[in-house]
Amino acid sequence: MDVPNVTSCVVEGSANASAVPNASSGGAPEEIPAVHWVIMSLSPLGFVENGVLLWFLCFRMRRNPFTVYITHLSIADISLLFCIFILTVDYALDCELSSGYQYTIVTLSATFLFGYNTGLYLLTAISVERCLSVLYPIWYRCHRPKHQSALICALLWALSCLVTTMEYVMCIDDEGQSHSQGDCRAVIIFIAILSFLVFTPLMVVSSTVLVVKIRKNTWPSQSSKLYMVIAITAVIFLIFAMPMRLLYLLYYEDWSTFGTLQGVSLLFSTINSSANPFIYFFVGSRRKKRFKEPLKVVLIRAFKDEMQPRRQEDSGNPVTIETVV
Repeated sequence: MDVPNVTSCVVEGSANASAVPNASSGGAPEEIPAVHWVIMSLSPLGFVENGVLLWFLCFRMRRNPFTVYITHLSIADISLLFCIFILTVDYALDCELSSGYQYTIVTLSATFLFGYNTGLYLLTAISVERCLSVLYPIWYRCHRPKHQSALICALLWALSCLVTTMEYVMCIDDEGQSHSQGDCRAVIIFIAILSFLVFTPLMVVSSTVLVVKIRKNTWPSQSSKLYMVIAITAVIFLIFAMPMRLLYLLYYEDWSTFGTLQGVSLLFSTINSSANPFIYFFVGSRRKKRFKEPLKVVLIRAFKDEMQPRRQEDSGNPVTIETVV
């Protein structure tokens, strides 16, 4: 089950939609696969987790360059989980929503891709910047632009919007019919290069550097929690979320071969977006006091950056230097 499969009444056309028996046509209702029930149970939980995290980041904690990225990543995860839940419920109802609100379903599907792409780009930016702060600490503390995190987040949202629009315009039109194979294949190749030859290698290399630094323990133990958060989050994304993007691209070429794996890949993507708040909590909490400390204290410990630019420390206390776009 992927977005094209979930919204089969839209993407596969009326012929495929009519092949699915439902109560209104007199046939026996199709049994909902177990993986769909898991997704419908897990996605609301992840939605609430990221909502609570976003509230703390925006209203209860001081921002630093790292928490700006995490704020935007939480927004991307919330949009992705919301779309996954609605589309999965729609699939469970035999596309009853799609038949009456096709434009809404298409919009949700595009928003799903938008959130997924943004998550990939933001995680790469987080890993690369943290890696640079380790390799070039003097630049990070003295010469890093004041609003660099906010600017990069805005550019990555714009890039994600462009990539998502290209994929939907060139591969699927408003009526759910495929465009010319050549145009769609060109977009697939571009997205594959961007995802697997640009962003993914950058994320892997940067995360590897952070893991090596953690093993060598070359900075204070407090800072190691921040880098551990980044490394674990990147690894979880590579394991659980990247297969969905690969299968989604292969879907355009041959649905009959790869369609059966779509449900599992989408479940993995749901797990990835729901797992991030848990990662922050377990890394930030102390083993002997887990579930006893206030959540704000745990998050501050997980996101504390001992290598913040010096201009934040001029007054003796760290102040907010980043804004959220």
